[in-house]
Amino acid sequence: MISQFIGQTEAAILRFSVSLLTEIELKIIKKQIISQHQAMKYAKKQIDLFVKQMHFRQALIAVYRSELYIYISKKLAHVFEKYCVFKCV
Repeated sequence: MISQFIGQTEAAILRFSVSLLTEIELKIIKKQIISQHQAMKYAKKQIDLFVKQMHFRQALIAVYRSELYIYISKKLAHVFEKYCVFKCV
């Protein structure tokens, strides 16, 4: 339904980001991820895999990658706070 108002690429990015946030939150709940560093490393890896399969120019991939990373980082900050996730200093 939302894809009627935005492009297919943007809809795919939104679906990916929501599913990644949900997946990481579940991994935190199940104690499969125990630190913020682990969560961010996992998110970065998943973002890289997602944007590589998009088959765009390198410049556009870099923009999507950085925007996704910023968005996921901000949303994960709330998850870290909610579940008191260990922070490595």
